[in-house]
Amino acid sequence: MSLLIKGVSRLSQLIIDCDKDWQEYPISNIGAPPADKDVLARGLPDIYSCDYGLKWADLGVIAGRIRNMAYLGNGIAVLGDENGHVFRSTNYGATWVDLGVISSTYIQGMAYLGNGIAVLGDANAHVFRSTNYGATWADLGVVAAGLIDTMAYLGNGIAILGDAAWHVFRSTNYGATWADLGVIGTSDALIMVYLGNGIAVLGDGNGRIFRSTDYGLNWADLGVIGTTIYGMACLGNGIAILGDRNRHVYRSTDYGLNWADLGVVAAGSIRGMAYLGNGIAVLGAEDWHVYRSTDYGANWADLGVIASNWVWTIAYLGNGITILGDDAGHVFRSTSAFQLWR
Repeated sequence: MSLLIKGVSRLSQLIIDCDKDWQEYPISNIGAPPADKDVLARGLPDIYSCDYGLKWADLGVIAGRIRNMAYLGNGIAVLGDENGHVFRSTNYGATWVDLGVISSTYIQGMAYLGNGIAVLGDANAHVFRSTNYGATWADLGVVAAGLIDTMAYLGNGIAILGDAAWHVFRSTNYGATWADLGVIGTSDALIMVYLGNGIAVLGDGNGRIFRSTDYGLNWADLGVIGTTIYGMACLGNGIAILGDRNRHVYRSTDYGLNWADLGVVAAGSIRGMAYLGNGIAVLGAEDWHVYRSTDYGANWADLGVIASNWVWTIAYLGNGITILGDDAGHVFRSTSAFQLWR
């Protein structure tokens, strides 16, 4: 079945005019695209990307200052705040339930390890682990050498975390136990991201990048890339982006080996970053703005003030649904806007 719409010769025209009432194939704000088996879905990714992080709804105050978010699959997301609480959503971030005090201090790092297993780290160097999609958490005790800033999953049961004592710790059994790899960075290990093919990168408080090609076991110092590195995201196909305290975005197209400075993108320090698919990425900054790229991070558009305070963290939940948390405890949510139907 071919898609023929009167007066429209290109799909881009349909995107531009997507608020019009096309009688032959109306456009509805009904959420996620149809399954791939639908002939209208195949080969038309752009019809769904005319939103994907473009518009945001404020869900109000959900938590205290939100430090991190993670998506666990099956519509389940979790977030941690400065008060040690974990909040959980089972409907793609639309509503949230307070699971109560999990940690005695603020929760900074989070990662999903697959098979319903998630881990989080707090300011007291404790790791907490869930095996039931974040419903309950077990305290594994002091694992790190300092405040846990960041966690990442590398596949095959391998997870890594970085702390404020410059150490990297590694688990090979889905976060059940951890080995100290010693001092890796030159400052707080603030952000870690897995890029695929066994390659992981770490950004520290001095703007240095460290890179591992053996699933986090050994690390090479690539030198100073920016200033304090708060945000980072993998965009697939060896493409990665990072944001720093001085509002610059840096981009790599070779799995984090080399980085190009794209210059000042935001009006405040860049913190949260996420990849939404189809070349679309978003970042949040301390200026309360969200910025969006549709070309794999090469260029960025300012969407204006979205949050109610600093944007700390952003997570992609699939189907065009994205959530962000800010320093005032608000959660904001973006959903896929447009879908064709017969």
